[in-house]
Amino acid sequence: MIKKFFVFCIKAFIILVILAIAGYYSFNIIMSAFVQEKEEVLVPDLQGKSLTECLEMLSQAKLALMKEGAEFNQDVPEGIVIRQVPPAGMNVKEGKVIRITISQGGEIVYVPDLQGQTVRAATISLRSLGLVLGELTKKASLKYEEGIVLGQDPAPNSTIEKDSSVNLLVSNGAPVDGLVLMPEWIGKPAEAAKKWAVEENYDVEVVSDKTSLAEPGYVFKQKPEADEIIKSDTKIIFYVANEESKLAMEERTFEYIVPDGKESKRVRLVLSDENGEKDIFNGVRESKTKISIPVKFNGKAKIKIFINNISIEEKELN
Repeated sequence: MIKKFFVFCIKAFIILVILAIAGYYSFNIIMSAFVQEKEEVLVPDLQGKSLTECLEMLSQAKLALMKEGAEFNQDVPEGIVIRQVPPAGMNVKEGKVIRITISQGGEIVYVPDLQGQTVRAATISLRSLGLVLGELTKKASLKYEEGIVLGQDPAPNSTIEKDSSVNLLVSNGAPVDGLVLMPEWIGKPAEAAKKWAVEENYDVEVVSDKTSLAEPGYVFKQKPEADEIIKSDTKIIFYVANEESKLAMEERTFEYIVPDGKESKRVRLVLSDENGEKDIFNGVRESKTKISIPVKFNGKAKIKIFINNISIEEKELN
């Protein structure tokens, strides 16, 4: 009885093996026939096309699309295809996936604050960021000695494409005889500013106002501004912080985690509030490092974040 059962099991096993082999080959034959039924099509040229155009072209050719990546390219507008795989003109089966890489446009970098630097130092700063020194315009100045940067275009902390030029306004030293420039009085006592204006026989007005920009009794704004040409009939206005003024600013801790990656990154954090913009952090940190910075700000404020000199995001503090 046991022997007959054993023989039965062997026969059953052999039958199952034969059925499995037959099924395997049948499946392959069916799949091969299905694949062979797909027609060959010509891969269209997607380079220079937008994603919408690519989808339409590939849909008509019965092909699929996959965005493989994106990269900065000064010569190709943002959102336009730079390259594709397989290349245009190749014969492929219907349903083939065409992988594309699109342009992110020109690389965006922040413009450094060059005021107060020598032209040589400013040039080095621009080159390190991939920017170019543009036109140099000279102007007399009481505030800065000859060869020092007075101003710039574009303005500090604005963002421009890499390889763009930055024009500088440079001090030509003290003014020549007969040319009178407005001194810098911001941050100085109002009494001293008014005394100077009276002694020089200028029409002067003092406006008292509440502000968080200066201590009570100090100038926080002036008209004309420093280094502007003034004449005998120029009216001078000093805006002075009153007794209600105080440097009462909100304070909190801003935290930021450096993005993941294989290499360390230069992180720059810029505070922007009602008092203007200023750096609160600028340094190289490893990926996933947590940066904690105590921040004092006035009114509506945000933090601008730059990674490797590229503006990536802004975060509100309010």
